[in-house]
Amino acid sequence: MVASAYGLARLHSCHLYVTPAIINEMKLVFIFDLSPVLISTSMFNSIINDISKQMTKIIVDIQCKYIPELTRPNVISLGHIFELRGYWQSYLHFHKHSYELQNHIFVARQPVIEKVSKLFINIYEQQFNFRPQFSLDNHQLFKKQLAESKRTTWIGIHIQRRSHFFCVKYASSDEYLLSAIEYYRNLYSNVSFIVASDDRRYCRNLFRNQANVFLTPKSFSEADDLIALSFCQHSIVTGGTFGWWAAYLADGLVIHDKVYPSLCKQHEHYYPPWFLIP
Repeated sequence: MVASAYGLARLHSCHLYVTPAIINEMKLVFIFDLSPVLISTSMFNSIINDISKQMTKIIVDIQCKYIPELTRPNVISLGHIFELRGYWQSYLHFHKHSYELQNHIFVARQPVIEKVSKLFINIYEQQFNFRPQFSLDNHQLFKKQLAESKRTTWIGIHIQRRSHFFCVKYASSDEYLLSAIEYYRNLYSNVSFIVASDDRRYCRNLFRNQANVFLTPKSFSEADDLIALSFCQHSIVTGGTFGWWAAYLADGLVIHDKVYPSLCKQHEHYYPPWFLIP
């Protein structure tokens, strides 16, 4: 929702207002720099309480649907407050601003980088008997150092099972996940896989005979898992918005389970560069 609101505000040269509750939650994890368009609560209140200017509120509540009409000129015009509600997952509302989203908004704060980096450093020590000296000053620099280390190519895997199974009645198959892993093993000479999932027991069992597959620690929060996956160069995802955003923020090759049910139309949901395999 934030990404879509940001994309629409940039497109229509609007002010963007995000509630303090959302900002505070986001800033626990992300830099969340919305400075080009964001206005404060006090400014927002002064706008809506200005009796000399009558504001018309338009509320749009959608469920995973792209609305192309919103890209037309003057759809959000002077004197209107456009409020987003619902489930704004289609990338088409914000894809023109991917660079800002991936490099200035949804990038990790330093304490999160420091925590998550230990996972990668421990794997280097375990697999290569080597302790890298990474700079942890910012998200982009650490991600670049991982990509340039040349000892391994990092693949993030998100496996959604329990939290979605009762809703969509589907979980990606073992065959899909193992074939996706094999794809990257054939593509790169040395790969390491970081796995985040809501079903750790399933993952330990599935990957028990797979080399260089590492689960994120139990001490990781969901936010830590997301950041860890975003540091990887490429991705394997099953279904759900968590995996989608992990792959989008990682910004590399993506293999996605195309038979995983989604409320969104495929062309509005699956990012065009992504591979879709059964």
